[in-house]
Amino acid sequence: MTAVAYLFSGMLVWGGIGWLVDHLVGTKGIFAGIGAVVGIGGGVYLIVRRLGA
Repeated sequence: MTAVAYLFSGMLVWGGIGWLVDHLVGTKGIFAGIGAVVGIGGGVYLIVRRLGA
């Protein structure tokens, strides 16, 4: 359950930051998509680092 929370929260946080950048720059979803991918990567990193999976 912790692993799913890391993945989901990373995707939401970084995707949200990307959405804000999209809103400020005027693009349509490019940075939100990049942010979601970065968030998933960060979530995987945290899972491996903290849970040793």
